[in-house]
Amino acid sequence: MNSGNEKGNAPYVRGIKDNYIDQLHGDFQLISEIVLTQIKLASDLVRDNRNKEIIPQLKRNEKLINSLDVTIKEKVINAIMLFTPRASDLRRLMAYHDMTISMERVGDLIENIAFALEGIDFSLAGFEKYKKPIDKMFVQTDKMLKNALFAFTGVSNEMAYDTIQMDDKVDKLERKIERQLAEDFQNEVQSSQSLVNIMNLNSISYYLERIGDKAVDIAESAVYVIEGRDIRHVKESKKPVAGEKSGDEAR
Repeated sequence: MNSGNEKGNAPYVRGIKDNYIDQLHGDFQLISEIVLTQIKLASDLVRDNRNKEIIPQLKRNEKLINSLDVTIKEKVINAIMLFTPRASDLRRLMAYHDMTISMERVGDLIENIAFALEGIDFSLAGFEKYKKPIDKMFVQTDKMLKNALFAFTGVSNEMAYDTIQMDDKVDKLERKIERQLAEDFQNEVQSSQSLVNIMNLNSISYYLERIGDKAVDIAESAVYVIEGRDIRHVKESKKPVAGEKSGDEAR
């Protein structure tokens, strides 16, 4: 009798679990959309860092990101405790947890970028030209994040691997800005504002490079969900060769 009841309850429990995971997915989509909005707002500051409306918007959105970060991680823990998920569901839940940590970190980095941009005086000689490479880094990191998120939601390991390969370009842009700043200002006595500009531009390029790293982390989580294999800490992340089995197929 009891076994019959358990079998009868199974579809009901699965329905609750599916609804719960759908809510979790909705929360993750929301935090992703807010973070992408944050990148757009911060990039607008490159073109006009005297816009007084942007910083308050960034601060409001950052509070939402922090709140969703806590909510999603709590839901992941609850789902594991309530539903004892099978391997594929557990991988997806852990991916939500890890990707949410990455998105929250991106939010922090964007806030740092915005405050650094606010402190720069681009009217000083030699600094206006740095808007272009900084904007390039924004475009590249925004593309990486969007691709990584699509790789997860669209279940595309191809897009995930492409995102990972794009990271080299962001790294090169960051090194180029650092090198150019050293070359442009090494033989001159700098005003205090010029020194602030140099330090802030270096910081911004570093923060953008770190956002690229977070996009890679998200792409690696997508690969983990799709293929069932952990490619973190692998020296070179490559697509499986033809005929190679994914983690799920190998089991």
